[in-house]
Amino acid sequence: MPLKEHEERVIIKGRKPACANPDEANVEESEPTLLIKPEDIVLKEPGSSERTLRTLLRPSDKVSSHYKTTSSEINAVVGALPSTCYPIYGVPTIRSDIPAPRIRRVSDRTNYGEEGNAYSLLHPTIFGQKGVFERDFFKTRSKKEIAEILCNIGVKLSDEEFENVWNLASKKHHRGEVCVETIRNVLDEIQHADRVKCKTTM
Repeated sequence: MPLKEHEERVIIKGRKPACANPDEANVEESEPTLLIKPEDIVLKEPGSSERTLRTLLRPSDKVSSHYKTTSSEINAVVGALPSTCYPIYGVPTIRSDIPAPRIRRVSDRTNYGEEGNAYSLLHPTIFGQKGVFERDFFKTRSKKEIAEILCNIGVKLSDEEFENVWNLASKKHHRGEVCVETIRNVLDEIQHADRVKCKTTM
């Protein structure tokens, strides 16, 4: 609360004698200690005659204004070391650094990065509802097996067309391996090329 000029005074407090027995002690007041210093009384507003006590700052206020997190310091300066150069400790949650085993044990709870998320559980794909998963699309298959899969799903190709699709798919892998996903991509590319060709001829 503001202090009026006629009410302005310095509050003092006396010290008690250090001796426990007041009869033996030489009772006299020690030097008074100022609880409010004269410099703690400031003007309420610039140009005003009213005075008030100066607002005291907590020790944590200065610390909070200059507080910085470690994550804000990473790449905060242009040309600084990237986060890839920082040492990494511990084991990652998703073990994408090691290949997933072909046969998973029941006791193996390691996430190798091939597991679905919450969205895939709430909204499964058409393939997932039929029991076909991502690893089935990328599994290496023989020419006979690919031909049977295309025949079973209703894709009708002549022997010449199938040989053309197989050759294009085998060129997309450095070892010539072919999977269902590669065949799908090749068929999509051929279908798209046919559509473009039809539009240009019209």
